[in-house]
Amino acid sequence: MEDEEGGAAVVRFLRRVPKDSCNQMINQLQTVPTKITEFHTKFNELRDGYRNWVPRQSFPVEFPVLTTYGVIRGAAYGASVGVLTEVAKHAYPQHSLALKAFSASPMAQARLFAAMGGARASITCIMKRIRGKEDVQARMAAGFGAGVTYKLMLTRMRGPDAAVNAAILGVAGAIFGGCVFQLGHRVCEPPVEYTRTRCMLSSLGLLKYEKNFEEGSLTDNTLPLLTDSVLKDVGVPPGPRLLILDHVKRDPEVKKMGEEHAG
Repeated sequence: MEDEEGGAAVVRFLRRVPKDSCNQMINQLQTVPTKITEFHTKFNELRDGYRNWVPRQSFPVEFPVLTTYGVIRGAAYGASVGVLTEVAKHAYPQHSLALKAFSASPMAQARLFAAMGGARASITCIMKRIRGKEDVQARMAAGFGAGVTYKLMLTRMRGPDAAVNAAILGVAGAIFGGCVFQLGHRVCEPPVEYTRTRCMLSSLGLLKYEKNFEEGSLTDNTLPLLTDSVLKDVGVPPGPRLLILDHVKRDPEVKKMGEEHAG
């Protein structure tokens, strides 16, 4: 009886709502997926713009930027782990001691992971400058540094075997970092021949047309040869075509590439 009365109350409420309001609400709900897609696209553009901007900077600029980013990212991750652990302690009080041993407070976790993130980012930056690229050796060195930093930040593990424990954690971090890099390198390795193209599209806010370039095999080497008809053949609309062609015409690096091809 209570369910029937509740259902009847809902029906009466819906009948009182003006039809225009219902239609407006439905239209707003229908735009939610589009807004989510737009937000995701903007986020990817900002992320790609950052990733393309950083490598172009000098070492005195790149090093503090990457280190700061690593610290902030590590702190956010550590705080999240600490908060989830606190929630789990309240949800499962019978396992609170085990959870306490696994994780510290959100603030302590944030400091710990911030130090690890900063160490990993700074070592990765230095190794990239030394080796000229980010490879498995660079990631393993960064993982070793993060592991040692983790040991140094854990005051409860200090003792006569501190150096041995630090070395062990460093080796474990190096192995983990190398494995993660190799796995990610195989699964989602970005095409190197589209690096300049991706940077161009990101700066123009047209990153969603990257697939059009890849499907048409329009690599970085073809940038000086782009024409309106070529872009039209790969499905790029008129407005973006004009922006791309104008960028190609003004970009001195692309002009230099064209002169090299002509020579």
